[in-house]
Amino acid sequence: MNAKTTPWLLCLSLLLIQSLSSSSIPAQTAAPNQTTTPATAPETTPEMAPETAPQTPPQMTPEMRAAVEMDWEREAQRLGRELSSFEEIASLFTRAQQTVDSWKTLPDAWPRQDVTGELAQLETLKREFDAMRQASDTTAEQRLALYRKVRHCVRRIALAHPALAQRKIAFMKQRRAIQQMFHEYSGYYYNLFNIHGGGVFVLEKPGLSLETTELTAGKLPCGTFTSPSLSLDGRTIYFAFSRVMEGERPWTEGRLVQSQLPDPPESAPFRYSYFSTTRCSFHLFAMNVDGSNLRQLTQGIYDDTDPCELPDGRIAFMSTRRGGYIRCNSSFEPIETSTLHCINKDGSGLTQLSWHETDEWGPTLMPDGRILYTRWDYVDRDATLFHGLWTSNPDGTAPTHLFGSYTTKINAHYQGRAIPGTKKIVCLAGAHHAVVGGSLIVLDTEKLDRDPETGEDSLDAVEVLTPEIGFSEVGGHWAKSFYHSPVPLSENHFLVAFSFDPLPGMGSGWREDSPCGIYYFDRFGNKELLYRDAEISSVGPMLLNDAEGRTLFPAPPTVASGLNEELAAEGLGEFLLTDVYQSQLPFPEGRKIKALRVYQLLPKTETCCGNVPRLGHAYTEPARAWLGDVPVEEDGSAWFRVPARRPLYFQAIDEEGRAVQTMRSNAYLQPGETRACVGCHEPVGQSPEMRQPPLASLRGPSVPTPGELQNGPLSFPGMVQPILDKHCVSCHDGTEKRAKPDLRGVDDGEFSRAYEELKPYLRWYEWGSHSISLINSRPGECGADASELGRILKNPTHAKLLEGDNTAYRQLLMWMDGNVPFYGSFQPGERARQKRGEAIAMPDFQ
Repeated sequence: MNAKTTPWLLCLSLLLIQSLSSSSIPAQTAAPNQTTTPATAPETTPEMAPETAPQTPPQMTPEMRAAVEMDWEREAQRLGRELSSFEEIASLFTRAQQTVDSWKTLPDAWPRQDVTGELAQLETLKREFDAMRQASDTTAEQRLALYRKVRHCVRRIALAHPALAQRKIAFMKQRRAIQQMFHEYSGYYYNLFNIHGGGVFVLEKPGLSLETTELTAGKLPCGTFTSPSLSLDGRTIYFAFSRVMEGERPWTEGRLVQSQLPDPPESAPFRYSYFSTTRCSFHLFAMNVDGSNLRQLTQGIYDDTDPCELPDGRIAFMSTRRGGYIRCNSSFEPIETSTLHCINKDGSGLTQLSWHETDEWGPTLMPDGRILYTRWDYVDRDATLFHGLWTSNPDGTAPTHLFGSYTTKINAHYQGRAIPGTKKIVCLAGAHHAVVGGSLIVLDTEKLDRDPETGEDSLDAVEVLTPEIGFSEVGGHWAKSFYHSPVPLSENHFLVAFSFDPLPGMGSGWREDSPCGIYYFDRFGNKELLYRDAEISSVGPMLLNDAEGRTLFPAPPTVASGLNEELAAEGLGEFLLTDVYQSQLPFPEGRKIKALRVYQLLPKTETCCGNVPRLGHAYTEPARAWLGDVPVEEDGSAWFRVPARRPLYFQAIDEEGRAVQTMRSNAYLQPGETRACVGCHEPVGQSPEMRQPPLASLRGPSVPTPGELQNGPLSFPGMVQPILDKHCVSCHDGTEKRAKPDLRGVDDGEFSRAYEELKPYLRWYEWGSHSISLINSRPGECGADASELGRILKNPTHAKLLEGDNTAYRQLLMWMDGNVPFYGSFQPGERARQKRGEAIAMPDFQ
């Protein structure tokens, strides 16, 4: 037996051993970064009797066959099934018929492969199966042999899917930094932990051979790869790459401890510091599908990932260029916020499209030309939930929530892809404290709704394709296997990446990188291996053009931009609200809305650590500044102008000055954009009732004005303490015989005595148990309404103190509705001025 044939003979022999565990059946594949060449071998081996040997599929190489059959064994073990059972064999005949029937709904232009031979063979195998089921002396080995014959036939039928005809599959091999989902998109961590390897490959004969061609071989230095995508004409592959430098890398249990990092010599090629100007980061690259014309599109120390070509020829991607840090991180994980950007194909014309306050990931295209992506929302909310699907126009206008930002039943939604010919989206139900991966779900956008009682996203729109995996990080559950990078061929058929190993991450406790393979998958129960490398993950399958150069799907249309040039020149945008009272949850009776309060969220600066420095009682809250109020008309409408390119949020204010409803997200406008809103948290899909034009539209747009109140970054010493000194400290002076609490503004460490002693009388929104509510806000339950202090100010004694000083009263209400912060800045100098009671200016960054 020569060295060339030994591996596949060994694999075929091992297939006969039924007691093998999943951990002892590694896939037989090429070594990383090597081209696999098909081998030739007889259809049976001395170890297998002819009557029990599975039928070799035409043109399938022995290596491919061995890998496929081992994969069937592992899948059966994962699902707790017995391949030699009559039930499993019977299910194959049903799968085959359902698969063929499902092709009837596919486009007529797609080439059909002739499967009449396979269907005829199935009929023969069905008679053999019926005879075997009637017999009383069949063995497990005989049933397994029949299973393999039937399964190979069904596999050939499944892989005859018209979308796969005459098409090669490009994909990526990658290693991942195992912490949370945002760590895997930061080149810093790959350099810190010396994680490298991978590249872009082409599977030459999908389903028949493990033969691959590496397109990036020898063209890039030592490094790591992520987020592959294909151009709309199918001629260009985009991806992100980060160089990984040589050097010592100390860490503790896989986590960065900044104090333990060595001070490298001046001659070192880069610093082991996220804040170094020489740190390595992910950059965007492009190349032709044959591997030629490799070029780098972005530069600098920022992480640029997730390229997505747009119909107008630009490339959307996610970048940390916006600045500011994630608010909830620890000292060992400095990561800047990643949001949507775009560039031209030659790397010029860098434009920021999103001013969202936290991270975004994974842009893809909707059939109508909009961008679909994941947005992490935790403005005054839990930081480990609410990774929902959003859409925006390619110019960054009209960012709109689709699903997932108002439910805790699915932790995160990643890698959304529109299903062609439908209004459905396939995506991953994943986790926050893990890398990207999870269960496959389909979201029907025509069934989107929210619960009428709670306002939460209804799961009626969700179909779970892989219920055996479950939703990670929900109720303490963690996936024991997971899917990645789903690519819909139709509503029923997909290409996917899949791993038999647990979802890795700091939450799941699985610290090993779990290798994925590339598969065909459908909703009828077929899942067929196309490629697997046991040493490294294979992800991001991309169907290349057919032999005639045709793409599988037509490109989406270009969405025309409707920006107002005159307004854009002023750096402004406009909001038009039709009726503030059109709300998912009803407003309290008798609360007349008179204004919208406009806040700007300010990025986390100076430190990456959660709650360092603290802004106030709320946990990891954002800094915020009040820009002013805009009037709401009698019919509930409002029309107003605001600075563009700033993350804003709004509150609906009643006649007294109390917030009745508040946002716990943010909105922003592009320069020259006019955004129309139906109502305040209106039901999904609701259209305005336009019996007559909104009153606000009959006059010119308003601008936020502070009136008699103090605008700018909020602060307790500047907004509240002067009122306490004037009206309250004479009684609440801290002496034993006087009233409690002590409301003097004396220094008490990070905050003041008055601020700390008011805490029991206040309520706020946050990530934590003190939050007024966890998922969304409810009308009539904002800060001043929910706080005991808001009620105290209304009792006769305290109302008399503030009698005649309506400005002070409204300012106290606004501070409570503004989440009761002590500081309105993360910067030390500004915090020191605020603590002295001084006002600080609005920051010049956005």
